[in-house]
Amino acid sequence: MKENHFAELWEDTVPTEVPCPQPLDSEDMVRRVNTALDGLPPERRQHMRQKTRFAAVLIAAAVALVGTALAVTVHWDVLDTYFRGDTSSAKLLVDHEVRSISDKDYTLTVESSVSDGTTALLLVRLDALTEESREFMFSDDFNGIDTWSIYPLLPEENNGGDTPTPSSWGVGYSELGELRTEDSTFWRFDVDLAGATALRVRMGYMEEGAALEFDLTPADSVTVDIGATGPGAPTLDNAQGGDLIVDSVTLSPLTCQVDATIADPDREADPLLFFLMKDGTLITTGQSLTAVSAQRIQGEQWSFHYRFQSVMDLSQLAAVVFDGTAYPLDGGKPYAVEIDSKLYPFYLPLMDPITEDGGYALPVEALCKALEAPYDWDGETQTATCTYRDITIILNVGSSTALVDGKPMDLDEPVVLRDGTLAASWKLSEFWGLDCTAAYNEAQTERTCWVIIP
Repeated sequence: MKENHFAELWEDTVPTEVPCPQPLDSEDMVRRVNTALDGLPPERRQHMRQKTRFAAVLIAAAVALVGTALAVTVHWDVLDTYFRGDTSSAKLLVDHEVRSISDKDYTLTVESSVSDGTTALLLVRLDALTEESREFMFSDDFNGIDTWSIYPLLPEENNGGDTPTPSSWGVGYSELGELRTEDSTFWRFDVDLAGATALRVRMGYMEEGAALEFDLTPADSVTVDIGATGPGAPTLDNAQGGDLIVDSVTLSPLTCQVDATIADPDREADPLLFFLMKDGTLITTGQSLTAVSAQRIQGEQWSFHYRFQSVMDLSQLAAVVFDGTAYPLDGGKPYAVEIDSKLYPFYLPLMDPITEDGGYALPVEALCKALEAPYDWDGETQTATCTYRDITIILNVGSSTALVDGKPMDLDEPVVLRDGTLAASWKLSEFWGLDCTAAYNEAQTERTCWVIIP
């Protein structure tokens, strides 16, 4: 790797207080990074979106080059563990106060946090203080149902209640294995707040009563009233989709919450939204949102909760678009917006799995044709080149690595050619920001087709 290129990657990924190692010994860098990555137990490697994975490799490089003290002394920003791309518009929302509690075996630290009215995101470090606790922390038995107790506090609980009681909440979490040191593990958590503005954080193997309780400062949000009926997106269990009455959409830089009513209970559907930026750019659901949960409120009234894939700069967002109508964030009069037909969901045939343990494969040329994306096949080299949203992907028959804008990305399974049709893993869709679902038939007995939501 060239020195100037590595320096650019370092600057984009590693905190500014950590200087890029100079001079750069490329052979030593490769050796040390490979050692750091190979040392991670396979069962602890978490599935992440590719751009997040790429950033994690650079973090592993930082730890490998600068030393394990880097991960202990530098407080990695929680935004960088959940969002891709530029997070600068939300940096001021992050609570960087470091909160810790210790017993004889562990130190639990909340490195940073950020929240809005619906979600809190945390970056947590756990340090083992003894050889016995260190061995257990890295064992297969450590991460279980009793390991973490993290939940919102109701206001009265946060003001002196002896035994906090969780309200309606849920927690998702994963270990950031690339940040492991000899004595520490790092974790990210997303917590449903259910309206609360405080949290209790505890690791179950610490002594009784050892917990962190702290207030949150939620980011401002804006609610857009819609009150319109329109087509929803197909789902895993309903490939045809159905109509929704979208009542309102609540947005923060972190999340999107949609309150809606399903018109026909036999035809469940998901909200199908677009986001119109002030520069005229139209961003699709597949590009922008990651589904977190869907909660039935009453009857067919639902609350759909999403996290943005990239921080949403609300100052640059003009309107939420539903069924061809734009609803301005400033409360102005709704107006019609033309939506390119290829941005709506479409269907592709399933192809048999590539490997015995793999999922259904995607027909690459058919996908490109439906997206109106250029597709070029070189029969001599058995190579396909395709471009969509200014991202060029090169696939080689027999290889499980795709070149995405020149960067190698793992497909998990090799690309194959079957009766003249090129087939690739569903992970291909992630590189272009597509929502790709192998939907069931009405009887829920077998999967019938790919539903692609651009």
